[in-house]
Formats: sequence, structure tokens, C-alpha cells
Amino acid sequence: MQTNNRQVKMQTNKQISDEMFESVNQINNVSRTANLYGKLFALQEMQIHILSEVKKVKEQIEREDKKCLK
Repeated sequence: MQTNNRQVKMQTNKQISDEMFESVNQINNVSRTANLYGKLFALQEMQIHILSEVKKVKEQIEREDKKCLK
């Protein structure tokens, strides 16, 4: 009977351990995905800023070109 109880307890502990391991893996995956989205949004913000700066520089070049043509 004791052997039977030990086996059941070991199975229960194994199941709990497996479930906890799976939960930790899921949390890790969600965390990695959130981190990647954060990087993506930061890069997109930088892209918007860079495109804005490029536009400003092009406008300055056009103004300088117009001055030179007069």
C-alpha cells in the first residue's frame, strides 16, 4: 500500500512539475514576444523621425538650389 501511495505522490509531483515548467515556458515566450514588439515600435518611431529629418534636409537642399538658380 505504501508503495502505491508513493507512486501516486510521485506521479502527482511530476504532473505539478510538468505544469509549472510549461507555465514558465509560456511566460518566457510571452515575455520574448512583448520584448520584440517593444523593439519594433521603437524602431518604427526612429524610422518616422529619420524620414522627417530627411524631408527637412531635402527641403533645405531645394531652397539652396533655388537660391543658386536666381
